[in-house]
Amino acid sequence: MVLIVASIKHPQFTDGFVCRALSAASWKDLKATIVLNKMDLCSKQDEELKTRILTTYDPERTGYPLFPVSCITGRGTDELLEYIKGKTVVMTGPSGAGKTSLVKYYNPSLDVKIGSLNPRTSKGKHTTVSARLIPLESDTAVIDTAGLRMFSIDHIPRNDLQFCFPEFSKYLENCRFRNCLHISEPGCAVKSAVENGSISKIRYGKYINFMDEKNS
Repeated sequence: MVLIVASIKHPQFTDGFVCRALSAASWKDLKATIVLNKMDLCSKQDEELKTRILTTYDPERTGYPLFPVSCITGRGTDELLEYIKGKTVVMTGPSGAGKTSLVKYYNPSLDVKIGSLNPRTSKGKHTTVSARLIPLESDTAVIDTAGLRMFSIDHIPRNDLQFCFPEFSKYLENCRFRNCLHISEPGCAVKSAVENGSISKIRYGKYINFMDEKNS
């Protein structure tokens, strides 16, 4: 299982990173889970952002479980630990998203360095420089990895990107053309689902961005 850890703030949540990581996991048939960290930083002014994220990545819509958590208040941490119990999971996420803080929360005796944000850019500093296996309970462990600025999807063939967005799957057979790429083709069921709100416009927009990247 892959835990994609992203902070709601500091650094700011980015759909691009999350969608890239989800697509890469889907391409490798890896089960992926979104961990929305630093919920303690979510103020009343951030309610719109929080609602937008939770709506965009609604598990019923995308198929990806989502856990809002805070290592400060403990919110959602018990539920997440129960969810990964008995598994070895790998964590990925942007620098500063709080992967190491999450591990430290579950294993307080762990001697690891927790980095701070760059005060000028509000981006995280690398504190984990290599992957490491960390036990949480007798049968549960996480692999902590170095924070990333960008998650590559270069290895995914352009025509196969559509299969890396699980919410597209139930519409693919309803497109007018069997080779539909859901960009500008007429009679596209995926685009119709975007228009009626069944598929997130943000997620679809990232799909189009990724397809454009493959053309450049």
